Amino acid sequence: MTTSTATLTLNKKKNVKEVAERKPIPWGRIILKGLPFLLVAFLFYSFSSSSYLNIKEIRWNGLKRVDAADLNRQFQAILGQNLIRLSISDLHDTLITNRWIKEAVVRKIFPNRLEVIVTERIPAAVELDPSSHRMLIRDAEGIILEEGDANHLPHVIYYNPNIYAKAMELAPLLVNRKDALIDLSRSDNLSVRLKKGVIHMGDRDFKKRWERFANVESDLDRRKIAPWEADLRFPSQVVAKTKHKVAANNEKVATAAIEQED
Repeated sequence: MTTSTATLTLNKKKNVKEVAERKPIPWGRIILKGLPFLLVAFLFYSFSSSSYLNIKEIRWNGLKRVDAADLNRQFQAILGQNLIRLSISDLHDTLITNRWIKEAVVRKIFPNRLEVIVTERIPAAVELDPSSHRMLIRDAEGIILEEGDANHLPHVIYYNPNIYAKAMELAPLLVNRKDALIDLSRSDNLSVRLKKGVIHMGDRDFKKRWERFANVESDLDRRKIAPWEADLRFPSQVVAKTKHKVAANNEKVATAAIEQED
């Protein structure tokens, strides 16, 4: 009993000693060290909320077909908003909903200006829609830009997204053929309709095949066998089929194979 009492007394003295040796928490020093961070955060919040950072201007670059006045009206609500808090991604996503805008880069110019660099879609072809009898202007990716015609652009019919890119490869070869109409009705064979005949180009080697046709075109004209069909899908020849009306209900069909070296 005496031993237990002595042990308890010893433990009490030890605990009292440990408590006495503990240092008090230096709250004052902690507050002093954290004060600069709190001050910086307060100043940043005050500055970022200041009317000094309210957007006063949007500058548009790269516009040719898109009207800047239309964009200013569309984004009028942005003026006066805080530049720091404005979401660039939201503005970007709204911009590219415009069918003429392919891409847009939005930059914040401090203290109160936005700069938007626009990449516009470029008209690449006119589609003749036989079902609706409309003419639709498309870009190189097939996106419809507007309804209308453009004589300087290649014309296509029976739009087919699976072979449209191939038609854009062929189109530069037809730049001087204002009567050319590219037929996309078959994915494995692009056809070019001319007033005097139809040319079957296949789906590859367009430049080589067009050069082959150019070498025999004058011969076809000399024979006066239009309208004809010229098939360029053979490796070393142009196969031409012609139809001539000889009577109201009779037709004569002639076939000529004109050999050409690749």
